[in-house]
Amino acid sequence: MKLFLILFSIISSTFFITNVDIFSLKKKTTTTVLMQDNTVLVKKIKARISALKKQRKKLKNLKKWSSVKEKSYVEEIKKLEAGLKKLGYKESNNLSVEEKIKKLQKELKYINNNRVNKNAKNSWTKEDDAIYEKKASKLIDSIIKLRKMLN
Repeated sequence: MKLFLILFSIISSTFFITNVDIFSLKKKTTTTVLMQDNTVLVKKIKARISALKKQRKKLKNLKKWSSVKEKSYVEEIKKLEAGLKKLGYKESNNLSVEEKIKKLQKELKYINNNRVNKNAKNSWTKEDDAIYEKKASKLIDSIIKLRKMLN
């Protein structure tokens, strides 16, 4: 009987210790949620859609396109477009005037940084400077025209 009580106390104490360890581990664990950037997925889906459209056009020109292929093509395009919709992609080619101005200003800033960059200063030629001046003048003119449209 004493042996039974000793074994029981040892088993119960080890069980209790393991339970405490399990519970303490659960309290220490933390979860981190990562937000995924969907731009890569959107690009892949758009590339797949354009590839399907090119393939369809090519096969239609070769007169190897059938109604069965058309059905599968339409279904796959619908699935891909639904995937784009789920990702929150909205195709909008029409930018507002303010957005166009911001885009042109960013482009102007980018080419200006290329010119002023200390690595480029050593290898900058007169031809490069002439090209820069042409691009910059076009961008500045278009920015001015767009700003006049706003006012």
